[in-house]
Amino acid sequence: MARPGMLYLAAAVLIAFPHSSLAAGRPYSSDEPAAVASPAVDEIRRWIGETADNQGLPFLIVDKVHAQVLAFDPEGHMLGAAPVLLGLGHGDVSPPGVGDRPLAAIGPEDRITPAGRFVASMGENLGGKGILWIDYDAALSLHPVITTRPVDRRLQRLATVTPQDNRISYGCVNVPRSFFYEIVQPAFTGTVGIVYILPESRSLADVFFSAPG
Repeated sequence: MARPGMLYLAAAVLIAFPHSSLAAGRPYSSDEPAAVASPAVDEIRRWIGETADNQGLPFLIVDKVHAQVLAFDPEGHMLGAAPVLLGLGHGDVSPPGVGDRPLAAIGPEDRITPAGRFVASMGENLGGKGILWIDYDAALSLHPVITTRPVDRRLQRLATVTPQDNRISYGCVNVPRSFFYEIVQPAFTGTVGIVYILPESRSLADVFFSAPG
């Protein structure tokens, strides 16, 4: 049985996604990583390749600082890149028990997209719509952009070139519809994959490269 907090958050994802082309937000890019990636993305991508950390699985790199996601196949070839919407709060660690809280009890400062390495898999929200579960216990997922609250201006936020207005969600990663259905869903169907969410406050070494202790 789903926990109450999970049901609250899943209900927020429960929407009838519009079929207008506007719902895609800014189109994703299929350029080579060097053309679109930040230095931090390049560093983590090289590390993944050198260490085979993705274990032969498809993977995503979410760059919070630049509000971007890049998708790669199991061999590390880039599938595409897209802008993202992220949690309103700044930080790299999910608040304790956030997945059990109703939305009304999650204050702006706790609406964090956490940094880290996550084993992710496709799932469904309460309406049977596909989402990518990043951290089920923390109610963290990646899904097509939510457009049911016009006041949030989520499509407009995705369409701007600046990352400064891309912080709006309760922590989940919102992506353009086209990127989700053409890139993420095919890549993760029938398999798990890895999602690397880069930190904005901590260092890459602290989050990913530190030796286990």
